[in-house]
Amino acid sequence: MKIFGLKSALIATTYVFYVNSLAYAQEDIPDRSQKSSIKKFHKDNKRKAGLFFTDSGASYRWNEDRNEIRLGGFIQADSHTFFNDVSEPGNDYFTLRRIRPVLEIRFGKIYSFYVMPNLESSPGILDAFFESNYIKPFNLRVGKFKSPFGLERLQSATALALNERAFPTNLAPNREIGVQVFGNILWDTIEYQIGIFNGNVDNGSGIRDNVINSNNSGIDFVARLFSHPLKHAQTELLQGLGLGIAYSYGTQYGSTRSGHANLPTFISPGQQLIASYTQDAFASGSRERIGPQLYYHSGPFGIMAEYTISQQKIKIGTTSDKVANDAFQVQISWIIFNGDASFRRVQPHNPVTFENLNAIGAIQLVTRYSELNLDAKAFTHGLFNPDRSVSRAQDFGVGINWYLNHNIKLQLSYNQTHFTHGATGRFDRPTEKILFSRMQVAF
Repeated sequence: MKIFGLKSALIATTYVFYVNSLAYAQEDIPDRSQKSSIKKFHKDNKRKAGLFFTDSGASYRWNEDRNEIRLGGFIQADSHTFFNDVSEPGNDYFTLRRIRPVLEIRFGKIYSFYVMPNLESSPGILDAFFESNYIKPFNLRVGKFKSPFGLERLQSATALALNERAFPTNLAPNREIGVQVFGNILWDTIEYQIGIFNGNVDNGSGIRDNVINSNNSGIDFVARLFSHPLKHAQTELLQGLGLGIAYSYGTQYGSTRSGHANLPTFISPGQQLIASYTQDAFASGSRERIGPQLYYHSGPFGIMAEYTISQQKIKIGTTSDKVANDAFQVQISWIIFNGDASFRRVQPHNPVTFENLNAIGAIQLVTRYSELNLDAKAFTHGLFNPDRSVSRAQDFGVGINWYLNHNIKLQLSYNQTHFTHGATGRFDRPTEKILFSRMQVAF
């Protein structure tokens, strides 16, 4: 009876926030950054003009269904419970982790405009771009959006199997202002993205003082290839393999003025600051990143792995260093019933609806190991303070996710992160032990 009541309450919550649309319903960042899906939408989902409500929300279409305005978004309500509170710097709290409405306007079969503000702790505009979908091999995007680099960064926040992204995201670009061409080639077996961006620091969202921000210190070139080499194999077991490589090169300059070093900080899964450069250090030249990546999905089984190295020329006083930090992760998931693994949000085979309250949705188990290593010579040369910055972080996480339907997901996960250095006297920072929970409503 309790489970029945909980399902009813959660479904009702979905309808209260029911403000999205489109049969090709998109995620945090549109999935057509990898695939052009507008033509498929028009071929398979033609409808009359007017206002429409689907399991993805609401949209208004006109001009014989060639034009459309859709409203969407998602909300994630989290709790963080830290253990060993006596020595652990984290505090237990409840937070609205993400509040992100979406507006998309589509004109004809080609042109669209997309904007997604961030309404939680640091309000601002995360995404705002214009896109032209011409043909599968060639499409164009201009504005502010996710730079095509990190695998988990490109994954929608609504599809994350654990509450927080792994350490490679600390070293990858986040949102940047730029222009990108992208498409699918060789019978849809290869996706490519090539772009030029006004680069931000590693993991920078491009928001400062509640407005779009870029430090304007240089131009970044970013390219990514992702292959599905066995996509057309006759054996279904082989079709879910994806292999890729991402590369970026550019310049980053800063100064010793407060807030102008243009250097990244590093955070733990519990969103605690675990490392930062010393006050007198600043970016001073070339920055290069490389990121091999892969995933594999077959039936209920999924695996995702990536490695990222970020090299930045940094200056302190009269000394310059080329600092190389690296991180990797391996994540394994298993949907124990009623669903298939996917890089996108899991879709239950038997979702919970008002007409089907006896359904149970899909249950997913997940585990992940992730590691961050900061350059040893950066400590030797005084770029990091070992009393305040860790030199290594090793995280192990486990979780269980309940996908009631397309709109609602409940998560419970535990992360334990061991640190090397980072405490006064060059001792190890206390191990971070944290229990996460999340309720997600996505439209």
